[in-house]
Amino acid sequence: MAATLKDVAEHAGVSIATVSRVLNEPEKVAEQSRIKVLNAIDELGYSSNLLAKSLRKDGLNAVFVLLPSLSDPFFAQINQGISDVLASYGYLMLTVATEGMHNLEEEYLLKAKSMGLAGVLIYTAHRRMPSSWEAFCANFPILFLSNTDPLGVPNAEQLPIPWGELGSQIASYLLKQGRRRFLYLANDISGFSPDFLAGLQSTVQQAGGLCGHCRADASLDDAARELNRYCRQSGETPDAVITQNCFQGAGVLLSLAGQELHVPQDVAVLCLENSRLAQLPTPQLSVWGPSGYQVGVVGSRRLLDLIRAGTGETLPPLGDEIGLTLIARGSTDVAE
Repeated sequence: MAATLKDVAEHAGVSIATVSRVLNEPEKVAEQSRIKVLNAIDELGYSSNLLAKSLRKDGLNAVFVLLPSLSDPFFAQINQGISDVLASYGYLMLTVATEGMHNLEEEYLLKAKSMGLAGVLIYTAHRRMPSSWEAFCANFPILFLSNTDPLGVPNAEQLPIPWGELGSQIASYLLKQGRRRFLYLANDISGFSPDFLAGLQSTVQQAGGLCGHCRADASLDDAARELNRYCRQSGETPDAVITQNCFQGAGVLLSLAGQELHVPQDVAVLCLENSRLAQLPTPQLSVWGPSGYQVGVVGSRRLLDLIRAGTGETLPPLGDEIGLTLIARGSTDVAE
């Protein structure tokens, strides 16, 4: 039986991710670890020609990864997590940046069908799986990394993230700071995780606070513009703002600076996107949500389970589930 990436990692005493980087980005690996991996590859006779190993009678052991962007750090982390897992199990990975365009998403699903690919991982703005996509599930499993409802369609799943619990946790954290006027700013209020908004509003209202919401595109300028408009129309400024992503968070900081309000003394700002972008503004943005790498790892493992469901093969238990952790920085922590 041919050696796998996992065999090489165990033989060298390193992680699968390290082996993957030696094969793809050797300059980023310490010399001692690189030598261990290269020796293990030589001793085991490992071949990294995934294309030859991925051919099967009914198609290709390859997975399409459809992400809105590859330049955004959050999606780049997702892509890396997926890559590390798929390579370790001998699957090819075909990644495409869709720019959030629904017509491109459907076009690539059609290509996945014609190529006989094993499965698809997708992050889409669709909040419910389009009915036109249901037919694809007869050919391969689809796993949504985004908050997209698969509507119970067989062979389609959504990555489970406890959004309702997160909404309640964030509300409790900010309420303890004395915040009482909350605003949730997101791309699509009606579609993006209604469980999150429900958990947030319920906890805030039970404590006697107010929780509003407004829509803004995933951009700095639009977030600043929409927050300014919200404040003018409501006649008041929230003392806690939760944004869907870091670009919106930076836009909120811009708006508040223009209003001569101090963060976090006057207003706390917290983002749901756990990416490196959160560390660029001043003050740095606090985040509470899953890391992109973790989403990629857990999502790709679950897709492999779906792909292998009909074969009787199972993967070892993952052990780690999606973790939702607070990284408190200057936008919520007065001590920063």
